[in-house]
Amino acid sequence: MKIDSNKLIIGLGLFFLITGIIWVSFAVFHEGTILLIEPGIANLITGALLLIKFGRKYVRALVIASGLYSFIICSYQFYAASSLLGLGLTAFALASLIGYGLGLLAFLFVVILSYTNAKAFIPSTSQKEDKEPK
Repeated sequence: MKIDSNKLIIGLGLFFLITGIIWVSFAVFHEGTILLIEPGIANLITGALLLIKFGRKYVRALVIASGLYSFIICSYQFYAASSLLGLGLTAFALASLIGYGLGLLAFLFVVILSYTNAKAFIPSTSQKEDKEPK
């Protein structure tokens, strides 16, 4: 499966901006700990750098680091939400499990996609080279 590098970069940028807003809003509205501001800011910076295409060959490391950081947070939140099932809070626990489970899978997909499509982060020198079949 071949993914256009510009679409990948824009998609990842929007994904990181949205998740950055979610993490910061969780911290600000006291849905989570104040420590969620840090991954929120990291995701916002990563998304902004991806969208403005600044330092594309260096931003790959930031994408992987921010993706792994958010993956670990979603993993812990998934674990914490699973303990709510034993307390009888099933509606809230199921909603949390589904939300954090989807986030867990999304960040895992982003990290794997960043590892496998390393060439997407390298800026092309000309458009003509990209269109020529090899």
